[in-house]
Amino acid sequence: MSYQIVSPLTEAITSYNGIFKGMYDDNLREQFVRIRQDLAEAQFTEANILMENALSEAQEHPTDYSTLELIKSELDRYIAFQITNTDKTVRDVKWNEVNTRKLEKLSEKHWALPQSIFFLTFKIGPHNYRLIGRKLLSDLWIKNKIPEIHCSLITASMLLGMFSDQRITEKFVNVYYHPLTNEEKLKIIMDITDNKTRNVELVYPFSLLNEKTRTELFSPSEGWVVDNAFDEMLGCGEEKIREYTVKFLKTLDSQKLVLFDPACSTGIFLSTLKKAFPESLTIGQDLSKQMIEFARNRVDEVHWGNAMEPKISAGSADVVFVRFLNSEVVTSTEAEHLLECLVPTVKKGGHMVIFGHTPVLLSAANFSLIAIIHMIVALK
Repeated sequence: MSYQIVSPLTEAITSYNGIFKGMYDDNLREQFVRIRQDLAEAQFTEANILMENALSEAQEHPTDYSTLELIKSELDRYIAFQITNTDKTVRDVKWNEVNTRKLEKLSEKHWALPQSIFFLTFKIGPHNYRLIGRKLLSDLWIKNKIPEIHCSLITASMLLGMFSDQRITEKFVNVYYHPLTNEEKLKIIMDITDNKTRNVELVYPFSLLNEKTRTELFSPSEGWVVDNAFDEMLGCGEEKIREYTVKFLKTLDSQKLVLFDPACSTGIFLSTLKKAFPESLTIGQDLSKQMIEFARNRVDEVHWGNAMEPKISAGSADVVFVRFLNSEVVTSTEAEHLLECLVPTVKKGGHMVIFGHTPVLLSAANFSLIAIIHMIVALK
């Protein structure tokens, strides 16, 4: 089976310090493409050999060397943690037994992949549980469909264990946990997807930082540059999100909806919803002029501008989709401010859906805090 090779097809990606991974050196870039070809064809041994050769040649290119080293580490982790036998699960997870297991530790440098550590919390009966997880290489990346090594999909293979503690040092994020078996991991995810657990929340508590400045990475102030190839990659990366959204909208009482996306990108997301719900009105807004030009032919109504200043009237949207309060797109502080700016656009009884291709920077606590602030303002 062959897949499209995404690495050399776009000039829109110029930095590989964050979400996107690639090579700056031309020779190493060619080797990187061959490595990805082997991975796409599930030739992991061959890919590892090429990776070792590339690392040897990358000594004079520190940035590329660091990227190759990280990707090799991620490939080793994927092979070690991927659950291949998904048919075997336990009848029930014995949580008291899990808590007696010897603690294990996960460490991530602040400038490596701390944003890929997640907390998964849920309630079973009267008890609350918090699990630790760590993302693995995305199958979409392995199949050469996207340039980001991790995507939004969470699988049982990514779960590590029951949360015990966390510690932050100058260099590392450290989390401690009681490990789960593969059978227990599969059972937990199965129960969540079958709605057998309550109050489920997925939180990414740690931000990716620039190694030199120790500040959060974020997108250019003018928005992303985009070309046809990058447009296609963005679409591939959100396939699961679009599928989920269509299913969610079908549960609503009305199908004649005003759907607002304040960072609509190239419009693929809203155009998918329009096809599924032709009576809906889709409204997009984006900071990037290029994104808006792509979106014009896909969205009913488009606006150019910062999401901090929504171009729609207050209380006019049935559903507001927030797909950009994410790692390496905005900072955590900006995410909180943007949420406050966007909440008023939702109709009474409407919905705000927050997700994204990279880790979301907010949690349920942010919504609770905004609700309290709005309540205080209303009482004044």
